Amino acid sequence: MNNLKAKTSHLKVKEIRQSVALTYISKHKFSDLPEKEAIDGTVELWKNYRAFMQEKFWLRGNEKDYKGDYLKPFYVQPRWWAGIFDNKELLGVEYFTFRGNKMFSGFLFADSREIAQELHTQLYEAGIKTLNGKLEIAESLHFTNVDEYDLSFREEVGYRAWSWLDEKDPRGNDVRISFLKKVKDD
Repeated sequence: MNNLKAKTSHLKVKEIRQSVALTYISKHKFSDLPEKEAIDGTVELWKNYRAFMQEKFWLRGNEKDYKGDYLKPFYVQPRWWAGIFDNKELLGVEYFTFRGNKMFSGFLFADSREIAQELHTQLYEAGIKTLNGKLEIAESLHFTNVDEYDLSFREEVGYRAWSWLDEKDPRGNDVRISFLKKVKDD
């Protein structure tokens, strides 16, 4: 971990506009497509991600089950985006929002796994500071068909899957959606 910190400690996270984040993702995720198609594909992914947050679920958890619209409180405004920069060069983005003493983040894309870890770490630390040390839980989702990094990435930054859904994507491929929690270290 110290080696990682040495490679990424000069990078700085700051809030960015959604249009900047979605443009970065389109160039990063769909670099083989013409610009308009790449942006349209990214916007479609984002709309699907946000629509998923409004759905109702019956989640069977490790400690307790949940029935209802679990993510809906995080759907409402405001919502923000963070970008990680090397001077003026944008190297990664992640969506985030707060509700009470909880933070939700996701839709993370970056130039490398190390940069993604640094972005998430700095964003989480900023969340603690924003809530004056009262951040209790950070939550996230992992989609096997969308996320750039496997579930072990989220585990490395402190998340644990507490429930999941096995679904099919529009093309009929298997997709696992993991619901993740990170409890603040005291």
